[in-house]
Amino acid sequence: MKETILKIGFAIAVTVLFGCSNKYESLVNSAPPPGLSFNKDTISIREKDVSNINWTDNGRLTLYCNSASHQLNVQFYDTSGKVHLMYRGEEIKSGQLLPAIDSINVFITCDTLGVYVLDFILTDVLGKISEKQLVVNCHPNYPATPSFFFTPLEIIQLQNWPYRFDASLSSDPDGVIQEYHFSINGQPIVTSNPVMEYAFHAKGMHSIGLFVTDDLGKNSDTLFKTIFVQ
Repeated sequence: MKETILKIGFAIAVTVLFGCSNKYESLVNSAPPPGLSFNKDTISIREKDVSNINWTDNGRLTLYCNSASHQLNVQFYDTSGKVHLMYRGEEIKSGQLLPAIDSINVFITCDTLGVYVLDFILTDVLGKISEKQLVVNCHPNYPATPSFFFTPLEIIQLQNWPYRFDASLSSDPDGVIQEYHFSINGQPIVTSNPVMEYAFHAKGMHSIGLFVTDDLGKNSDTLFKTIFVQ
């Protein structure tokens, strides 16, 4: 009799455990997978743009984790060893964990020219994953294009012909212009402001040159113009 009762109890316990297991498995299977998305699927950045990365948002990547309260972590994988991911000023190594919050801002840098693919994996508390790839296009630092125009100002002194020079239309396709190098009759004038004033002390033809320097120290070609002061 005692043996029969033990068998019945064991059967009930197995049934309960099996039922709970099936219920848990059913809940896991019915739960939606985590959602991972980016603000852009391709990032174009300059080669070795490490110390100057904050001058532009080209290397900024935002990861969005749907239902972040149910997520566990995010990982990225780079097989090349040439792409680097920065989070809050710290480098996150390939395979290292990132916290899964609603949105994560990271910066991407690269050592060498080329096109690379990074794999990102978002894992939730149930062990379900969402995978997404990011294409990193690492290109050379393209030079800026200088541009300027000039306008005469009102003469306020004898033998002074003041002009305003405006280089604000100069452009850089992938960086930020930091210095404007004017040359007036061979005299160099360097400024961080694209607008400057200069007074000529003689009439006639004067040669004006301009090249600009970007945030990685790359110089543009020099643009020359001639001004006739009369």
